[in-house]
Amino acid sequence: MRSRTMFGVGVVLLAWVADLHAQDVTWRAAKSAQDATPVTLGRPVGAATTDGVFRPVSEETPRVVRGQAADVLPPQPMWPGSAGPPVFPTPGVNPDIYNKGAVNSNADLGGFWTRLGDNLHRTLGDVTGAVKPGGGHKMFQSDHSFEVFTSPVSNPFFFEDPRALTEIRPLFIWQKTPNANPIWSGGSNFDFALRGSVAITPHISFVVSRLGFTSINPSTGTPDIQTSTGFSELLLGPKFTIIRNETSQTVAAIGLTFDIPTGSAKVLQNTGHTGLVPYFSIAQNFGRNQYGSFNFMNTTGYHFRTDNTRTEYIYSSFHLDFEIAKRFYPLVELNWRHYTRNGGARALNFEGNDFANFGSQSISGRDELTLAFGGRVKLNDIITWGIAAEFNVLSNTDGRRLDQFRLTTDFIFRY
Repeated sequence: MRSRTMFGVGVVLLAWVADLHAQDVTWRAAKSAQDATPVTLGRPVGAATTDGVFRPVSEETPRVVRGQAADVLPPQPMWPGSAGPPVFPTPGVNPDIYNKGAVNSNADLGGFWTRLGDNLHRTLGDVTGAVKPGGGHKMFQSDHSFEVFTSPVSNPFFFEDPRALTEIRPLFIWQKTPNANPIWSGGSNFDFALRGSVAITPHISFVVSRLGFTSINPSTGTPDIQTSTGFSELLLGPKFTIIRNETSQTVAAIGLTFDIPTGSAKVLQNTGHTGLVPYFSIAQNFGRNQYGSFNFMNTTGYHFRTDNTRTEYIYSSFHLDFEIAKRFYPLVELNWRHYTRNGGARALNFEGNDFANFGSQSISGRDELTLAFGGRVKLNDIITWGIAAEFNVLSNTDGRRLDQFRLTTDFIFRY
């Protein structure tokens, strides 16, 4: 039975061989299909659109829009000098931890001593980086980003320009006293001083406010106050420019002046011990027009004593000028001083203003107010000349004033 079945299957397979030529192992042409539809070439016919509306294809390249902000340059550093690396108090801490969800807090900056060390390191970097040549700032060069300003003329030992400057300023003051003064009686005083400063960075400078000679010429005098000439007090100290806004042309500084009475007793320049004078100074440019612009400047400070000999006072000086082509500066200045504590050195009822600290015993509550008119001329990029005439606007008839008129002139040699 099985033999007959296998024989039947073989007969069927042999019957299909004629229709399986294309599947042979040896290649040969396939048998043509008799029922295939013949293909002919003709005119192409476009496919019909679903809505029957023809839409032409634009040949313009479509605009490419990226969801990405444009690349911008990094901002300039706020402080000069080379910036230090990111500070991480613990070795091995990876800043990438903050990108993975770690909470940023002040604890990441370490303890008090760690933060103090970091601040000192960055301060040292600011100082050493800024005094090196290059980077647009030469060693000890003045801050020339605010050339629209000019320095004040009157009250030269205490009226401070807030900019960091490297300069030498020889100056001369002639002071005419009132006739009603019981000791000077209309006599004159003179001061020949050298003022200078060094800009360590655009934010840090050291100022020598007064170094020179004083000459007094009282008409009446006393046994210890006679015509004489001698060394003046020495005034010096640091200044820190805390605001520098070039866009708004705003500059502000704080500083501390040490008033050291190392001068001659013959010219009343040795009263008591060192005085401490902290101050704040600000300058602002405004009102620009086709002819120029206005500049306002103010310095306000307080003179503290370190003993009971010197007098104490608060002072404030105001300056207003009109800048013409950054070369001519007509100006007006106002100087106010209010004595808050009596001294213990001399039995006088008047004081010396910025000229000297007499240590007067009857001066508390008194005011001094003077008004100055003058100008500055910028002769070239280095030298500027200034002059101002100053008048006491309070009464000169009670004998309690030393100032009736002043003439102050100086030359600034600036780097």
